This record gives sequence, structure tokens and C-alpha cells, in this order.
Amino acid sequence: MAKNVIVNGAAGGMGVAALRILALRDVNVACVDVDESRVSQAIASLGKTKGRFLAFGADVSDEAEVASCFSKTLEAFGSLHGIFNIAGIEGKLLPVRESTVENFDRVIAVNARSVFLSMKHGVSHLIAAGGGSIVSTGSYLATRGVPLCGSYGASKHAIVGLTKSFALEVAEQNVRANVIAPGATETRMIRAMFAAISDDTAAAQAAMIGGIPQKRMAQPDEVAATGIWLLLDAPNHITGQVLRVDGGQSAA
Repeated sequence: MAKNVIVNGAAGGMGVAALRILALRDVNVACVDVDESRVSQAIASLGKTKGRFLAFGADVSDEAEVASCFSKTLEAFGSLHGIFNIAGIEGKLLPVRESTVENFDRVIAVNARSVFLSMKHGVSHLIAAGGGSIVSTGSYLATRGVPLCGSYGASKHAIVGLTKSFALEVAEQNVRANVIAPGATETRMIRAMFAAISDDTAAAQAAMIGGIPQKRMAQPDEVAATGIWLLLDAPNHITGQVLRVDGGQSAA
């Protein structure tokens, strides 16, 4: 039987990578991003898919819009088995003393509140389906601090804490919740971060890669594949965990 899942942040680099993997599987996917036209373009780029792919435009930090996405997904597919939270922004990378409340609030809203809302509005549907899984995208910065990344790091720490608590709340209902924690990944976001912290982006990138034991950044499909494994294929006993995808950086 086909599984039905929601992927938010579906139009970004990692989101599109996830859609490409899911297109090869018997999975129906509600693809959510703030710009519905970009989601539609991402779906069109997939070509033939085994399951149904639907495009929804929504601000994942807005409760009413998130609730509407879940309603539309249930109307289209009839049930829900998984949620893959990918949506995220880096915000302005500044020292805390120079940052603004507006920047902090926006980063927390998009990165962490969106995960909270997916759990709040999705869990009853997962339970109704007999159980399911929520995978949220954390970061290497979810477990340590890095200068200039206070808002972003706080949002990713929040995802881990929220997921661990939620996993304990719903374990007996056969719902799993886990976090993937990628290190530097070849996406638009990491390029923006390099540009923000240094005038010499090539040097900043080289310095970052120098700290990764594998001496390379992750590819989006590597991170997406890890998330999809946790979402659909991982043993049921894996819940409340953080799975690092960082080329060994957190082990060093």
C-alpha cells in the first residue's frame, strides 16, 4: 500500500533532492513551500513519478496555513504516514549584540515553530493511520555553538529539544520522531553563510572543509536519503534520536 507523506521546504535544494528520491517509490507526496510556483516547477522537473505529487504554497510558520495544508493533504490522500520537515532559513549572521529581535523571531519561526506546528497538526492523523514518523532537519549547529550563528543555532537546538519531548509523548501511539543533523551541505544556504562571514568565500569554504574528516561537504541527496530512511524505512524502535550526517565532523 502506498504511503502518504508531507514534505515542507520542498522547493529548496534539499527538498528537491528528497522529492527525486520519493519519486522512485510508491509514495504520495504533498509538497509544501512558501512559493507554490517553485514547488510546481520542482514537481514538473521530476518527470514520471510512481505516486501522486501535489503542490501547496504555505508559510510553514503560520498556523492557519499549516492546518490548511494538512486538511488538503487528508482530503487528497485519505491518510497520513509521515512528515519530513526541511524548511529553514539562516537569517542574518551577526553577533548577538548586533542582531535584531525581528531577525531572531523570524529564524525561530521558520525553523522551529514550523516543526512544532507540523507535530501539533499532524500527530492525530499519524495516530489515525496506525502510527507514523516525523523527521525534522536540525544541523551540526544543533549540538554546538558557532560565532555569528546565534539565531540559527538556537532554532536548531530548539528542534532537537522539541523532538525529544514529542517522541516521548507519542511513543505508545506508534509515532516516531527523529532529527537529522547535517553538517556543511552543498546548498544555497551554505553559500550564503560563506558570503556573510567572509569577503573571501573560497577561503571560508576551504576552512570549513578542512575541519571535515572526509574533506568534502555533503551532497543534498545524501542528507535527503538519510531523512527518508528515517521517515519510511528505519526500525520502529528508533525514536527521539539525532542522526548526524556530517562526514565525521562531530566525531572529531
